[in-house]
Amino acid sequence: MRHRVAGNRMNMPEPRRRSARRSLMEGLIRYDRINTTKARACAIRGEVEKLITVAVKGREDARKHLAAVVSDEEKAARILDFARRGRFSLDKKVGTNEERAEQQKAPLTERGRRFLEDKLEARRDELLSIISDEEEAAKALQAAYEAMVIELHARRLILRTLPDELVVKKMFEELAPRYLGRPGGYTRITKLGRRKGDAAEIAQIALV
Repeated sequence: MRHRVAGNRMNMPEPRRRSARRSLMEGLIRYDRINTTKARACAIRGEVEKLITVAVKGREDARKHLAAVVSDEEKAARILDFARRGRFSLDKKVGTNEERAEQQKAPLTERGRRFLEDKLEARRDELLSIISDEEEAAKALQAAYEAMVIELHARRLILRTLPDELVVKKMFEELAPRYLGRPGGYTRITKLGRRKGDAAEIAQIALV
């Protein structure tokens, strides 16, 4: 009896089945389409669509969170790109060597201090070139960091199932924008006939 055993077993033991499903899903997302047996295509279809939905929802939630503070889409995109390059604050300053010693950091030479100060000044100017008001710029930057946390949570949920950074990166950078506003139905299965030898039914599963 198969009480409380859900899902397609793919006629193989559990560890091998889990590995096969993961490989098929990674191949589909990486190459947009793969040829396999119809049974395996049907077995991975639901899980792939759920993962894409997580990516789409995570990206959309992050975008809405930032849009609540920065309504201009172009400025929001520039602020988010700025935030992705590392933490920054308009109040940030290069500490003295005494302060660095208390933080267990190496002391700075005059040349090193000038380099860090110029770097901070350049980032400050870049941020204020996007939003000129300092208070609004600080709020926008904080909202961008919070949006990144929302998206990061969605990425970690997907990485539990597909531990491949490149595959997850494609899901957020290519697939999520592509399917924004689409209520599911991200894949299509097309029958290709029978395989020679065992006459298994072959199908192509592709991202629409």
